[in-house]
Amino acid sequence: MAENVFEAVKQSVSTREAAAFYGIEVKRNGMACCPFHDDKNPSMKVDQRFHCFGCGEDGDVIDFTAKLFNLSPKEAAEKLAQDFGLIYDSQAPPRRRYVRQKTEAQKFREGRQRCYRVLSDYYYLLKKWEADRSPRTPEEEPHPRFVEAIQKKAYVEYLLDLFLYESEEEQKAWITEHTAEITHLERRLKIMAENKPTNRERLREITDGIEQGIKELFESEKYMRYLSVMSRFHRYSVNNTMLIYMQKPDATLVAGYNKWKDQFERHVKKGEHGITIIAPTPYKKKIEEQKLDPDTKAPILDKDGKIVTEEKEIEIPMFRPVKVFDVSQTDGKPLPELASSLSGNVPNYEAFMEALRRSAPVPITFEAMAADTDGYFSADHQKIAIRQGMSEVQTASATVHEIAHSKLHNQKKIQIANDEQYQEIELFDKLGLFSNGRIARDNLPEGVYCYDLRGSDYDPGDPVCVEERVVVNHAGSVLLTEPLELTEDGRLMLTEEKGLNFTGGFSTLSQFLQEQRKDRHTEEVEAESISYAVCKYFGIETGENSFGYIASWSQGKELKELRASLETINKTSGTLISDIERHYKEICKERGIDPHAKVEPEPAPIEQPEDAAKVSDRQQTGNLTYYVAECMEFPNLGEYHDNLSLEEAIRIYQEIPAERMNGIKGIGFELKDGSDYEGPFPILTGQTIDLDTIQAIDYYRDNPLVQKAIKELAAAMPEMEVLGADANQQEALFLVDDATYLHIQSCDSGWDYTLYDAASMKELDGGQLDMPEISRMKAVLQICDDNDLGRDSVKYAPLSMIETLQEAAYQQMQAEASQVAASSQLPEAQEQALDEYPMPDEQVSTPDMQEYGYSYDGMLPVTRERALELDAAGLTVYVLHEDNTESMVFDPQEIMDHGGLFGVDREEWEKSPQFHEKVMERQEHQQEREQAFLSQNRDCFAIYQVSRDDPQNVRFMNLDWLKFHDISIDRSNYDLIYTAPLRESGTVPEQLEKLYEQFNLQKPADFHSPSMSVSDIVAIKQDGKVSCHYCDSVGFTQIPGFLPENPLKNAEMAVEDDYGMIDGIINNGAKESTVAELEQQARSGQSISLMDLAAAAHREEREKKKSVMEQLKSQPKAEHKKTAPKKSAEREI
Repeated sequence: MAENVFEAVKQSVSTREAAAFYGIEVKRNGMACCPFHDDKNPSMKVDQRFHCFGCGEDGDVIDFTAKLFNLSPKEAAEKLAQDFGLIYDSQAPPRRRYVRQKTEAQKFREGRQRCYRVLSDYYYLLKKWEADRSPRTPEEEPHPRFVEAIQKKAYVEYLLDLFLYESEEEQKAWITEHTAEITHLERRLKIMAENKPTNRERLREITDGIEQGIKELFESEKYMRYLSVMSRFHRYSVNNTMLIYMQKPDATLVAGYNKWKDQFERHVKKGEHGITIIAPTPYKKKIEEQKLDPDTKAPILDKDGKIVTEEKEIEIPMFRPVKVFDVSQTDGKPLPELASSLSGNVPNYEAFMEALRRSAPVPITFEAMAADTDGYFSADHQKIAIRQGMSEVQTASATVHEIAHSKLHNQKKIQIANDEQYQEIELFDKLGLFSNGRIARDNLPEGVYCYDLRGSDYDPGDPVCVEERVVVNHAGSVLLTEPLELTEDGRLMLTEEKGLNFTGGFSTLSQFLQEQRKDRHTEEVEAESISYAVCKYFGIETGENSFGYIASWSQGKELKELRASLETINKTSGTLISDIERHYKEICKERGIDPHAKVEPEPAPIEQPEDAAKVSDRQQTGNLTYYVAECMEFPNLGEYHDNLSLEEAIRIYQEIPAERMNGIKGIGFELKDGSDYEGPFPILTGQTIDLDTIQAIDYYRDNPLVQKAIKELAAAMPEMEVLGADANQQEALFLVDDATYLHIQSCDSGWDYTLYDAASMKELDGGQLDMPEISRMKAVLQICDDNDLGRDSVKYAPLSMIETLQEAAYQQMQAEASQVAASSQLPEAQEQALDEYPMPDEQVSTPDMQEYGYSYDGMLPVTRERALELDAAGLTVYVLHEDNTESMVFDPQEIMDHGGLFGVDREEWEKSPQFHEKVMERQEHQQEREQAFLSQNRDCFAIYQVSRDDPQNVRFMNLDWLKFHDISIDRSNYDLIYTAPLRESGTVPEQLEKLYEQFNLQKPADFHSPSMSVSDIVAIKQDGKVSCHYCDSVGFTQIPGFLPENPLKNAEMAVEDDYGMIDGIINNGAKESTVAELEQQARSGQSISLMDLAAAAHREEREKKKSVMEQLKSQPKAEHKKTAPKKSAEREI
């Protein structure tokens, strides 16, 4: 018979049996829906014990039953014994009926939260569909998701308002009627989230599309468009060129969203669709490998004859899809103008032809030829001949064509003396020949590449890698017609997937080279394609008839052959364009030609280019009208009125009723002046005049018609909010000579600025420039002069960097203050914090999130960098909005595009490996955490459990067993598991009972131990006194000497005892001044001690370190800098 009811239950009943007995369905794999949270899919593993991967609940069968019926552990054990008919040595209590249910208020609260969460996710998904799936042209068939967004968005907005502002009765009624719809919508959203493709899947889909595109490419019209794209992106790979061609064949210059914003000061237009390309994202990894002799390549041995190894960092290539945008999809600062394109009769023809001569590998001559021949390349005489008397365009095109032949097809008739037989192979998907012996490289014809194979140390005949030359462990040589790209250490490792394969045939080198030669049609296609692409790049319009045979040439060819030709064309065109450009610039410089000059063909006096005054006149004489749109995002969805005066526009705007749900109404201007910027542009959207966006476009900022229209509209509607009321007074960050960051913003007396070192982010200097009358750019240059900074390179830097710089400067200031405080040997001991809930991002807190405008306590805030890490780790990330709503992230680009906070669900975070790692990290700081507990000035507790190795085998043993075996309780055998403040009042015994109940039935999420059990020790600090208590078979027993006494407290009490004033509280002397008080004294002219300032900063850092958001938001813009001497004052002295 079991000794007690606990042992009887644990020995006889498993948690799985109890769960099935109490009506919980357990699957064959042991999974069940968790009864302790709203679990729709099985997330609880049930066996001898139970653990829920959703809410984190964990324990044995008694814990399970106690939580299921809200019982104490003893009551739960007795219920199990009664229900399963177990016998033990005490009388079981009579069977009772236990009921567990939620209150109506609880049910309503949970239902409302669930509905709002589901509708909020759906709403932001609709917004995304509306933006991403909108038709590009009026003729395009609308996407079903776009139609759904237009139909449902307004209704979902109404429902979200209902759950925010309407009465509980209305909310209850709606929930009752639409429970099934919410369940269906929740399931749909979950399926869409789970089906989010991985990078690997997206890459596979993109690659399949590229291959299909290549197969369909070789039709004359499509092929020419592809070559035009390739000429503009000649530095891109075939894959990315094909992707740009398939998505936006008219693209001219592409860059990422942030690169447009940060480097070119342009912004992507609203509603534009990005172009997907493949970008490299390599990562580095450290490996240990044999150290090789640099000459023999043999392993180096130590004095004991063992191979010496070394740690080496290698870069592993990886790729992922990214979005880029064409320049036509952006607005903002004009791009720097490149050299003018050549067109018509090829201006600077002589200079251009000289550039072709310098780029050709063989001499170029001009000869008389038949009319049907434009030129030829002679491999025997190694020259290019071009027909005399052709037009400039035809001559240039033919010359490029023959240069392509001379670069790619320069092969004489192959004659090799004593040509021997080799084995045919494939090496890294390249055809080649193999020999067991060494091959003399001096006798090889041009265009043949020889490499050696290195054998392994265990079997020299088994090749493991390819190298240029191998001295020791030579395992053979190979011949190829294409070079290999060896790694930095001069080798390529052979693998089972990609390496050396013998195809079974034999061939001489001359036979092999003859077979590898391309047929005449392929050579002509490659040369003509290169000529077309190069001429297209330089603006030389060539004929189109030469591509008539492209379709017939491509028929029957494998994808591998087609791709190889495209790669050859792509690589050769890019190299040739670069060479011609370089030589053309050199020749222009030699001959004093301005390559940037725009030359008009045969300019007539009446059509001279307009000068600046004429352009200004045109701007002033142009015409500007207003328009009103009911939906500014999609003007064709509602009312649209154009050609209006200001008065008419305001009247129509005010007549559009607010309850209309077609979109956000607004007013814009339509400029008609014949410029590239002619057309409509919004001014007022909703209740906001967006001056920032308009002023970012130089043409609009300098156009008096546009500026007058904005000014008059703002004056006529003073109730509207104006963003950027004075564009000249905006905050900005500049990078000066790639060495110094300059942060500048306006102030009452002029310009306030701070300088930071770009490398260390340390604050260098700061002050004010008392020149309010000058522009911001002039102020920047003046500050550079005053501080001896160069002016050769002054570039805009992203404003987001300001927060990083200020945080780094703040941290450095605190570190310096702490060092000064430590060196001064301040008397007070550092008070550390108790264990805190492990947040997913320590840079931002829940109060920061609430201050930001989001208050749902089931969400934990994270910054952008951490959001990207958690998204890559597989956690669901949400975009948090300042209107207290959130939306699920489906693509990492959404994280990059959002400028606010992000969040992760608390429940999902608590079941993640990252959360568990943070909890377990506490065990590495035993001494610091214990000292923090002992030094607290508030009531708190600490839980100790037997260490994992349990050297004395005392886990779960009661005190009687320890005494019987003469085993003492030693702190060194225990780990500090958990510390926290005592939340409720009560005596020590009452506190212990509450803790026992809490850590068995309602464990904190960051308590990652099964439960509080026999052999655990609970330390209670109450009213300044620490007592330790052993968790025994029944109740707790106080044990002395487990923890050391607080030496600081003992010393003080001894002193206080002499004066009869023991109060049990550790005093720290007189009240010290704060940092704010000391700074105020300094501002008023009083002298302060640097030691006092360092000590105050040291104390306040311990009390509470301010979050990044608090540091930035709690300070006015003009007050975050230190006060520096004014430069103007220095000049006056």
